[in-house]
Amino acid sequence: MSKYVKELMMDQLRSDLGGTRSVLILDLKGVDGVTENKLRLDLRKKKIHMRTVKNTLARRVFGELGLSGLDQYLSGPSVAIWGGDGIAELTKEIADQVKKLKKPEIKGGAVDGVIINPSQIDEITKLPSREALIGRVAALALAPAQRVISLANAPAVGLASQLQTLAEGSSESEAEPEVVAESDVTEPAAG
Repeated sequence: MSKYVKELMMDQLRSDLGGTRSVLILDLKGVDGVTENKLRLDLRKKKIHMRTVKNTLARRVFGELGLSGLDQYLSGPSVAIWGGDGIAELTKEIADQVKKLKKPEIKGGAVDGVIINPSQIDEITKLPSREALIGRVAALALAPAQRVISLANAPAVGLASQLQTLAEGSSESEAEPEVVAESDVTEPAAG
């Protein structure tokens, strides 16, 4: 392979990665062409990119991106996978596909520039999705505001209910003395 072709391949990988710092490396040894094509199509629907890489060229590109720690996983047939909505979704999808196909093997990867091994990838699959985390953060952020609003409204509601009770109580207390007065008046006359 000429130097020019190698440069073109490296440029293509560089542009495809687009500066991403979260990549998984897989070994698709034993997967037939039809199954691999189906895998690529399934991943493409989820905006996950997959590229078979030449290890020496991938080492250079990953080194330029600050992911030189991936060198240890670039031996034998290697496939780089990146993209998706977030690293949790990416790892979950790849782990599901690996379980379904049984042949591929997750070699390792990088999450925001930090090199991870296959056991750490399994731990990442247990994390909630990005949307779920955003929802939790939003709920936590709104909780104090909701509490402040409820506390601010509480005195007004309490005051209104107390005034209503006093108003109802005063009308009942006015009615009770009249009743008592009538009974007091009738008793002395009877006695």
